[in-house]
Amino acid sequence: MPACLLGSDASAFTISIVCVFITFLLLLLLTILFRFRWHMRLWLYEACRGRHHSRRMRGRHFRYDVFVSYAEENSPWVVRELLPRLVEEWGLRLCVHQRDFVPGKHIVDNIADCVSLSGRVLLVFSPDFGSSEWCQFELKFCQACVMERDDIMVLAMMQGTEARHLTGAMMAVLRTTSYLEWAEHRDARASFWGRLRLALEVEEPGKGEEEEEEAVGLDG
Repeated sequence: MPACLLGSDASAFTISIVCVFITFLLLLLLTILFRFRWHMRLWLYEACRGRHHSRRMRGRHFRYDVFVSYAEENSPWVVRELLPRLVEEWGLRLCVHQRDFVPGKHIVDNIADCVSLSGRVLLVFSPDFGSSEWCQFELKFCQACVMERDDIMVLAMMQGTEARHLTGAMMAVLRTTSYLEWAEHRDARASFWGRLRLALEVEEPGKGEEEEEEAVGLDG
């Protein structure tokens, strides 16, 4: 009888140790996943998007590379974060309403002309975007353009934007289009810029030169 009890105690102890070890591994895995969640999302985005997309903007004569649609209240973010990165670092030609809309022209004509002259459209969704009449018009106009020009719309979701801030048109777009999430966390920022670079098909620094060198080497 004591031997049986001893065997039962040993089995219970072994099971307890195994359970604790498995729990520790699960917690460790969850911690790693949470720590690198933004990097994983970037990797998944790259994998899903694939490498087969052609450079749409090559050979296309657009006045602007990107038309940025955003609410007036989000101007500080556009000026502080978006313009320096896309214009100064990536060398893109951006169209923003504060600078590029023609004075005296009706705003509807300005929107239609600027979107038509842009290779892609970047929509900055935020609570203020949802309450802006002109932002909603730009969204609907861009939706119509998507019907004619494939793969031109890129969505960025500002931190703090919840379902109650979204209009029906915004919800409809989110159901069919992948979007980028902006947050102030360092990893989140890195993931946002990495995914945006891919969405806009901006080459990484030095990559174009490497491709040219490879091409020269093959020709030689």
